[in-house]
Amino acid sequence: MMKLPETETLLLKQLEGRLYVTLNRPERRNAMNNQMSQELHNVADFLLKSDSIRVVILQGAGGHFCAGGDIKERKEQTDTRAIDTDPAKERNIKSGHLFKKFWSLPQTLIVVVEGSAMGGGFGLACLADLTLVDKHAKLGMPETTLGIAPAQIAPYVVKRIGLTRAKQMALTGERINGEKAYQIGIAQYLAESTEGLKDLLESVIQQVERCGPKACAATKEIMHEVGHHKSDDMIEFSADIFSKLNKQDEGREGHRAFVEKRKPIWTADK
Repeated sequence: MMKLPETETLLLKQLEGRLYVTLNRPERRNAMNNQMSQELHNVADFLLKSDSIRVVILQGAGGHFCAGGDIKERKEQTDTRAIDTDPAKERNIKSGHLFKKFWSLPQTLIVVVEGSAMGGGFGLACLADLTLVDKHAKLGMPETTLGIAPAQIAPYVVKRIGLTRAKQMALTGERINGEKAYQIGIAQYLAESTEGLKDLLESVIQQVERCGPKACAATKEIMHEVGHHKSDDMIEFSADIFSKLNKQDEGREGHRAFVEKRKPIWTADK
């Protein structure tokens, strides 16, 4: 088993095929500073190489998910950096690559939203494969109220809820509660309370674990390519992936378990 990365702003806990990643700056509502951003990069790089983890659960400590970027840190660094560099652009590019890494993970990514999910936290909620939300949570893109743009999260918000709704939220700085986030498609699961959120999370994880991890990774790969290929190319691309899965141990085990009327034993469970 690969060793988990060393982290200070994240709490990491692996339980068999699950990796719980907890943003751990509760005094700042888990706002992402440079250290947390780098540690999230390290975790994403670790996950890309891991065959033992099938589900990643991203959550926050202290009753909040993530308040976005650490504005105080960014202002201080911008004020003190040399004028011949553009630290804001450098950080923004790094954030874009971070979101892309988590979007592209082969594992199923679950984000659990309670308390605040603003800016980058809102972006993570929109790029997750599955998002659970407490009905009392607050979500939004406040960047425009600060005179900046939700540059790197915007593509994922548009993919999640469509251009019209994404514009409406971004250009007004509207903050919505968890119930509305569920209604407009940001979250697929809604909990009535924090305690209910924990029970719901366990139920969703168990449903994911019924599925083959390689099959889930391949399904994500196919779905992410929709709209990027001509229809005939997409047919060929999807068939190639299907054929590879059918020939691998996981595909054979799934078919065998169905015929034998038992639960499959996936490679990740052995």
